[in-house]
Amino acid sequence: MLTCPFCEFDNTNSQRFCKRCGQPLQRWRVIDIPKAGAGAIAPGDLDPEGYLDCDRRYRLMSPSDSQTSFGATPLVVIDCHPESDAPLQALQSDWLETPALDPAEHPLAATVPPEAYPYLALQADYFPAVPELHHAWQTPQRTLLLIEDRSVWLPLAAGWAAIDDPLQHLQWLFETTLLWQALAPWQGQATLLTPQRLALNEHNLLCLTQIDQGPNLSPLPLEALGQMWQSTLGTGQSRLPPKVQTLISHLAEGQLSDLDQVQDTLAEAAQAYSPTAVEVSPPSWPDPDEEITASDLEPDLELSAADLDLEADAVFDTQELTDDDDGNGLMETPTMVLPMKLAHLDDAGQSHVGQQRHHNEDWFFTQTQLQKVSGPQGNVLRSKGLYILCDGMGGHASGEVASQLAVRTLRDYLTQHWSSDRLPDHDTLAKAVFTANQTIFDINQANATSGVGRMGTTLVMVLLHNLDIAVVHVGDSRLYSYNKRMGLRQLTLDHEVGQREINRGVEPAIAYARPDAYQLTQALGPRGEEDLVPSIAYHELTEDTLLILCSDGLSDNDLLERHIDTHIAGLLSSKANLETGVAQLTDLANEKNGHDNITTILVRVKLQPDMLSITG
Repeated sequence: MLTCPFCEFDNTNSQRFCKRCGQPLQRWRVIDIPKAGAGAIAPGDLDPEGYLDCDRRYRLMSPSDSQTSFGATPLVVIDCHPESDAPLQALQSDWLETPALDPAEHPLAATVPPEAYPYLALQADYFPAVPELHHAWQTPQRTLLLIEDRSVWLPLAAGWAAIDDPLQHLQWLFETTLLWQALAPWQGQATLLTPQRLALNEHNLLCLTQIDQGPNLSPLPLEALGQMWQSTLGTGQSRLPPKVQTLISHLAEGQLSDLDQVQDTLAEAAQAYSPTAVEVSPPSWPDPDEEITASDLEPDLELSAADLDLEADAVFDTQELTDDDDGNGLMETPTMVLPMKLAHLDDAGQSHVGQQRHHNEDWFFTQTQLQKVSGPQGNVLRSKGLYILCDGMGGHASGEVASQLAVRTLRDYLTQHWSSDRLPDHDTLAKAVFTANQTIFDINQANATSGVGRMGTTLVMVLLHNLDIAVVHVGDSRLYSYNKRMGLRQLTLDHEVGQREINRGVEPAIAYARPDAYQLTQALGPRGEEDLVPSIAYHELTEDTLLILCSDGLSDNDLLERHIDTHIAGLLSSKANLETGVAQLTDLANEKNGHDNITTILVRVKLQPDMLSITG
């Protein structure tokens, strides 16, 4: 919840303006860096209404009390135009795509103060450890940075004393060494020597409240890190394994200068806490022998994943999405800082007939198998999930039969051919699709149907094994992903005439001006195997991710793209109820589209750093 600082009304996280008083809600902490001879920012530097900038976008949170807002209390401003783009958005996007970007050669960086560079450069690999930078500019007297306000976060020293968990302590030390390496090129290692700069977020991840840049042109000696550990942890060091206590002493005395050796020692100490595996028998797949009839086709096959009491908003990496070699969607190229593990997995699905159709030709299925591993470090999850969505077509009742046949055939085939500890290979997935296609095609041939009378169905299917997914796609049902770093991404390309022409190099406006632009070029059932080319792609999940499988009743008219803030972004939080989220998406589709059946599956995958795999 976002509490309005003006009227104290609790708003949802997606609100930009308070529902009660209409005041803006986005806040940013001001980092004031005076130039030589200039003092700290003073009330006289603001206009009478408390605005910090000449564009009157950033206003002191309590302008009527400006005299008491300067001093030890962090200076916080309200963004009065949160609907406008972040001023550094274009440069930040370029830096995320090219983490090795050289600001001296980038035209957008020329107008940005150098003090902002570390925040921009480290966002790709070190969010949320490094605060988000919203804006930065210079005046004749000072440099001003607007960053995420973390002044109320729990200090590391307080968290160390409150949490009696040696493995958690080792993780914090290891994360400090990663930040030590990351800050070195930006003369920012002094940040880690100030205890007030080290804080814990709500999931006990070590984060910085800001970055301090020193005048050093070379990295600080490693003994400074050991001395910081000694002074910050105090008597708390006694909770660490003896070999780690010795390590800190040697560091502080200058007897150790190899950071790799420090990290190896911490990882070995963490490895000593070996987990004990406890297998949980997975639920059985639904009975595949149930007779299919057109009269009893209701979308009742949903089986939600266990809603485990685990939480993690940890993101220590990002992923760059690019077209793969086969044009089958988007591939992730992760840049990892810490290995990640599954922390929380849940799903929800819903199908609705829509506002104009008399019967529902969509069908969906979800199934998740979980293995729980318990040890001193807490719970570790292993997962195997199958999520299938089909949008049938072909006249009264036929579309319903085709979509259900496809779902059940795929489920049965994968039950028999996916039993290993990894995702099925490309050939196995292709054969699964060809088997489903042949099942429907044979019925069409036996009934001697032709043209629009031949039943068929689209398909979008996700197979999940731990943090890896396989995506199988035929037709115009879609898969989207949403995460904090990359936002909403469409991971499938529609198999339709307009998209085919775009793939051939035709301009989109021309391609979709064709009268047959939305005619499907691929579907299950109408034609034989020789005419079917399913799209198959593999991805790795490297941060908290929401997967959205949907039929075109939801995706038409760019509905999801136009409602990210109100209906998508908040669902990434484990606090959000996915069942409610699916219902709200269905209501949105009925309100804005409503011309077709609406089916949605949401799969939420939450991750956290995995210390035990560092030496593996």
